[in-house]
Amino acid sequence: MAWTCFCRATVYELYEGAGRAFIRRTVQLDGGHEVHETAVRLIHEARAIWMGLLSGRAR
Repeated sequence: MAWTCFCRATVYELYEGAGRAFIRRTVQLDGGHEVHETAVRLIHEARAIWMGLLSGRAR
C-alpha cells in the first residue's frame, strides 16, 4: 500500500487487505536485515499509526 524510501537503512511499509492492516519495519544491516511487524489492526488504526510514524510522532 505504502512505503518509505529503500535508500535508507530503515524502511517502513504499510500493508492493507480485507479490512485489516499492519506496518513492517525492515532494518538493513551489513550482514542481512531484521524485520519487525506490528500487530494486525483495523485499517483506520494502522493508518493513524502510519501518519504518526511519517510525521515523527510515533515510536
